[in-house]
Amino acid sequence: MKVLYVTGLCDPIKDILTGKTEREVTHSPGFFHPWYKLVQRGHQVDFVVASNFNEPYDIRVDWFRPENIYANVYDPFLEAPWYRRIPRLISRFIRLFYYTDRALRENHYDFVYCKAFNEGLVGNIVANLHGVPSGMRSMGTMLYDDFERYGSFGTAIRRPVEYLTFKLSKAFFIMTDDGTKGDLVYEAWKPRPEKYPYLFWKTGVAIKSIDDLESDVVIPDHDYLFFAARFDRWKRHDRIVRILEGLHKRGRMLHLYLAGPVQTPTYHDEIRSLVRQLGLEDYVHFLGPINQDDLRRYAYHAVANPLMYNVSNLGNVFFETFSTGAVILGLDDGSLDDYIDDTCNGFIVRDEMHAISVVESILDGLVDRAEVRRLAIQTARKRFLSLEERFDMEVDLIERTAQGVGS
Repeated sequence: MKVLYVTGLCDPIKDILTGKTEREVTHSPGFFHPWYKLVQRGHQVDFVVASNFNEPYDIRVDWFRPENIYANVYDPFLEAPWYRRIPRLISRFIRLFYYTDRALRENHYDFVYCKAFNEGLVGNIVANLHGVPSGMRSMGTMLYDDFERYGSFGTAIRRPVEYLTFKLSKAFFIMTDDGTKGDLVYEAWKPRPEKYPYLFWKTGVAIKSIDDLESDVVIPDHDYLFFAARFDRWKRHDRIVRILEGLHKRGRMLHLYLAGPVQTPTYHDEIRSLVRQLGLEDYVHFLGPINQDDLRRYAYHAVANPLMYNVSNLGNVFFETFSTGAVILGLDDGSLDDYIDDTCNGFIVRDEMHAISVVESILDGLVDRAEVRRLAIQTARKRFLSLEERFDMEVDLIERTAQGVGS
């Protein structure tokens, strides 16, 4: 079977192109594992990508070749007002359309996998024109916040690409159930009559004990907080830095380790500026992207792992760290309520000041951290989908769809 992905250059692709192995992939397991499983099952997987990556390839795995990148539509990141981005968006759409169309004409793919929303829309349109089955994949959505502000119709006017993505015919649409209310977005925007199965699935996670991790990272010998997230505004690194500031004001001289790639350079610069402004340069450490086992190891040994995102905190970082036994402090937004029993297997906090109080309780020995860890692992083993189970479901669906068996 031959599969064509139409997508932005997700971190796993960039990792493989820059010399990392499958064990060293730093982000987006929901993207990486179906791709890798397809290859392991003997299928050809190629890509048309839009990216800001324009460097020589350094591929060091034997299951991926340069030819698997059918086209790299170079499209450098631009932070600018919306009206200045329009020519770039039109140019990218045209080039993506051209290369996706050419790929389908030349290689006769059996299935097109479309990564929502912008690149995926192109893949969906071209696959429909060629009569090739396609599926849409979204790792969650930021649309519900707009729904609350502008309503369903107003959001459709403001976000036409996303709106069309929900309306077009396809074989299926998988949305990660990550607390961002993608099911409610679908109910508002679904085509009538419905044109495809909408699959609202939790992610899967490899549940590992601390002794199972393949990690050589040297753990700091001082107390620290750990926060892993790409540098994007809605991830709210500023809240974590403010927690550290509050602890320092109370004489608790912890360090903070921040791990993750830079999605929004200006926001990354703002966080570094905030750290300097607060005089915390010697206590805040920027690790950059790290692999999942290193992330779990840092999280496990941290005093606490605050999760203070906007919208939802039910992401990959939560699943990976909680299942290893890390002490989680999750913002009280409802997204973690199915998993965290406050003060038992983790903590639900109202705001930064509440988080500071919880960290102080931990430092003062008022919390049995070993019991919190044990109950977190127990909860994960009972309630989480395993990585193999979840992503085998997805690959099985792709295979059935390509073979015309149906879902």
